[in-house]
Amino acid sequence: MWTMWFIYYMHINQLYSVYSNLGIYTGKLNTSLSVNRMEAGLHYPRKGNVNINRLLSFWKEEFVVFPAKPVKLEWDGTYVPKNRHYR
Repeated sequence: MWTMWFIYYMHINQLYSVYSNLGIYTGKLNTSLSVNRMEAGLHYPRKGNVNINRLLSFWKEEFVVFPAKPVKLEWDGTYVPKNRHYR
């Protein structure tokens, strides 16, 4: 349920989420900053057996170096034109 409110908040305030691409730095595609525990509830009928990703076990400052003009995507995955500026 929180997902739709998050999307609404981001849309109303013209904000973006930042998604990590740690696979470039670690060489492992399943490295993550968070793990979905797949708890029983809205999306899963019962507790899941395994985690899909492995938590990052080390830190490098280059993980938070962003390009001057990051790629921006709409909620449907289409590119945001470079001439559109939000605050």
